Amino acid sequence: MLRKFLEPLIGGWQRSLDQLGKGMWRLLLIGFFLSSCASRSGYRQGLEASIEKHGANVSLAHLELDDQGELLSRDQLKAVTEQIQKESQEDPILLVVFIHGWNRNASYHERTGGKDLAHFRTWLSELSERDPEYRTMGVMVSWRGRSLSPFPIGVDFFHRYAAARRMGGVIGAEVLHEIGATARASNQRSRIMMMGHSMGGAILESCFSEAIASKVAVSHAQRRPLLRTDFPADLLITINSAESAIHARQLISTFKRRGIRDVEGGPLIVSVTSQDDLATAFAYPIGNALGRYVPPFNWFNTSVSGVYRKKSQLDQLQGTQAQAHRTTVGHFTPLFSHRYREGPRETRTLKEILEDNKAAQGPGGVIVAGETRTFYFERPQEPFYNDSPYWIMPVPGAIMKDHRDIWNHSFLGMVSALMSIVESP
Repeated sequence: MLRKFLEPLIGGWQRSLDQLGKGMWRLLLIGFFLSSCASRSGYRQGLEASIEKHGANVSLAHLELDDQGELLSRDQLKAVTEQIQKESQEDPILLVVFIHGWNRNASYHERTGGKDLAHFRTWLSELSERDPEYRTMGVMVSWRGRSLSPFPIGVDFFHRYAAARRMGGVIGAEVLHEIGATARASNQRSRIMMMGHSMGGAILESCFSEAIASKVAVSHAQRRPLLRTDFPADLLITINSAESAIHARQLISTFKRRGIRDVEGGPLIVSVTSQDDLATAFAYPIGNALGRYVPPFNWFNTSVSGVYRKKSQLDQLQGTQAQAHRTTVGHFTPLFSHRYREGPRETRTLKEILEDNKAAQGPGGVIVAGETRTFYFERPQEPFYNDSPYWIMPVPGAIMKDHRDIWNHSFLGMVSALMSIVESP
C-alpha cells in the first residue's frame, strides 16, 4: 500500500530532476558559448595599448573595428594619425598597414587570436633593415575575425565572412584613406603600403575598389594620367584573398576600357596567392555553393549569383561571370597577369634577400629572390586579358606553402621586390 502511494511521488521527483538536469545542461551550454565568444570591446584600447615602440626606428599602432564595421574608438584613430605625424617630422616613414583575416584578432594569445600580431611585429623589424634611412611604422587594423575562441576552424565562417564585408564599407574606407593621406601630407618622401590577408584581403579590396574606379573615371574624363599620389597608398597587396574574382574582373575591366596599363610604370594593386593554398582553392568554392543553394547558409547573405552574363567574344580571355563569381581571385586563371618559372637555387640570408630584391624589375617581369630559390614572374606568352595595374600573381609553395604561411622570409622578399617597382626613382 505504501509503495503504491510513494511511486507516483518518486516518479514525479525523478521527472523533475530529469527536467532540471536538462535545463542545467542547456544553461551550461549557453554559458559555454557566451564565455567562449571573442572580445567585442577590443584588445588595444587606450593610448599605451594603441601605440607600441620597438626600438628607435620601428613602431606599431592599432585600429579596431566592431562587427558593424565601425571604429571602437575615434580616439584610437586620432592617436594613430598623430603618431604618423610624429614619426614623419624628421625622416620619411615606410608605413605598412595590415588587415588580418578569419580566425584572427589583436589578441596576444594563440588560442583566441592566432599569431598575426607577434609575427607582424617581427616582420616590421625585419623590413626596417631594408631601408635604414626610413622609419618603419606598422598599423594593424583588427576586427572580430574570430567570434568563438575555442573553435579553431569552420564553425563561424559564414558569420565572419558577412562581418568582413561590413568591414570593407564606409568606415573602413574612411579610416584607410585618412591613414594614407596623413602619411602623404606629413612627409612627401614617405611610402605607404597596405596589405590584407584572407578575409582581410577582401576587406582591403572592398575599401578601395570603388574609390579607385571613381578616380579612374574622373582622370580619364579630365584627360590626365593617373599618379600614385592620387591614391592613399603606393601599393595595395592582397594575400591569399578570400574574395570572389568577380570584383577583380570588374576593376580590371575599368582600367582596360580606358587603356590604363600602369600607374607611373608599375602596379597599383597586386593579388598574391599560393597555388598550394587549399583554403581559397577548394574551401571557398564549396562555401560559395553552400551560401547559394542551402537555405540555412544563405541566411548570412554570403553570395549572390547574379545574372551570369555571357560575352562570347571576351569570355575566352577574361572568363565568364559565373566562373569568376564562384572562384577566388588568386585561382582564377583567366585574370592572371603573370606566370612564374623557377630560376637558380641559392641559399640567402635575410640581409641578402632584402638586398637582392631592391631592384626586382626585369625585362618583361619581376625577379624575386627567396631563401633558397629565385623565381621569374613574367607576362604570359599567349594572348592574355589582364595587362592592367591590377596584377594577379600566382606564387609557388616555395614562397608561401599554404594559406597561413605569410610571414616567412621568401614572402618578405616578394613584398620587397614589389616595393622596388613602385618606388620613386
